[in-house]
Amino acid sequence: MGHYLAIIRIGAYIVVFVVFVMIGVFGHVLFFMSPPRLLRWIVFFEQWWARVTCRVFNIHVRIEGNTKIKPGSLIVANHVGSPDIFVLSACFKGFFVSKAEIADWPLFNGLARLGMTIFADRSKRHQVKAVIGEIEARLKSGHSVILFPEARATDGTDVVPFKSAVFEAAVLADRPVVPVEIHYHDGHQPTIAFYGDSFISHIMALLKTLRLSVTVTVLPEISAGADRQTLAAKSYRAIRDKHIHH
Repeated sequence: MGHYLAIIRIGAYIVVFVVFVMIGVFGHVLFFMSPPRLLRWIVFFEQWWARVTCRVFNIHVRIEGNTKIKPGSLIVANHVGSPDIFVLSACFKGFFVSKAEIADWPLFNGLARLGMTIFADRSKRHQVKAVIGEIEARLKSGHSVILFPEARATDGTDVVPFKSAVFEAAVLADRPVVPVEIHYHDGHQPTIAFYGDSFISHIMALLKTLRLSVTVTVLPEISAGADRQTLAAKSYRAIRDKHIHH
């Protein structure tokens, strides 16, 4: 049963991939001379891509808290695995900051590039300033940016302390930080959403899973008036307190 379901979903996702790649390419061509319109085009269709992808994987998302997030907010969340991207994109319009390795993931890399994902190579310290500058520019243009300040995936049992560098973008842009907690309800320890050391086996497990339920909790926004270390610490405490009390 699991193998047949995986085959059906692979076929469905290939169709989704082709359709949204075509939409992405069309948008880049159509709005080549108008970057602001291109950004609006991308965030609109990126959300639809995520919602369709959640349907393909049968991921059921419940969102709690104040969903009326101000445009140009820095949305930060705990990170468990690849479904986090679909789930958060389905809930919020925004651009992702992803680790550089995502650029090598099959079927996801093309859409990530067309979606103008900001790639961060944390092994190269000289790139940090450039990444912060890109995030700041997106925030100032009125577009939210979504990132995972743990800087790595966890097994879903706890939240590790946040890296503070990227929070500098919110300070420079004078935009609020919105902490978001992700919690999967699959009964597995670690959760099946965790991709561990093998991306391929992780994706196959997701493809074979009949249903995956997740709750996304939007926590109170934090003013950007503080320094980046304070923003990181406040966001971490808010998300971890919510996470450990599930």
